[in-house]
Amino acid sequence: MINKKFTFKLSFSSLIWIVVIGFIIYQIGFTWVPLWEKATMLRGTDLAEVQIEDEKGQPVYLSKFKGKILIINFWASWCIPCRLEIPLLNGIYPSLLAKDKQLIGVNQSESQEKIDTYRGKTHISFPVYRDRGELSKKLNIQVIPAIAVIDKNGKVESITYGFRPWIQAYLLWWI
Repeated sequence: MINKKFTFKLSFSSLIWIVVIGFIIYQIGFTWVPLWEKATMLRGTDLAEVQIEDEKGQPVYLSKFKGKILIINFWASWCIPCRLEIPLLNGIYPSLLAKDKQLIGVNQSESQEKIDTYRGKTHISFPVYRDRGELSKKLNIQVIPAIAVIDKNGKVESITYGFRPWIQAYLLWWI
């Protein structure tokens, strides 16, 4: 009988891959799936009477955008994935307008001064509004960046979460 010892060695790169894959599985199973399920249930929710604020602090009802597909990008200046997504949105903003779609940014609870400073640095080309929590709560926005697509009648069509490198194709061709 041959007695061979079995040794299991794990390289550092293998350990990193195991941690990354574990994190992805965790994110999908415990974050993205529940959020997606709730977002699916929100489809058809009427947002006409929900208010956001313009850069002067004046209330704006989302009913203002009825008649066009409204794309709402939820972001914050401290959010690294948001910083990666904004240039992609800037790049397609003129094309969205040409297709009769309106893109707006909605910042979650940062001061107008901070928004203006960040907007100046990044040259955000689309209109930016502030949410005092009403819209985010109604749409269950817990992860940013997030995109909510509102149909021409002011009702929720879809909500997606997280950074999407393919966001331009999604908004130009699939919406």
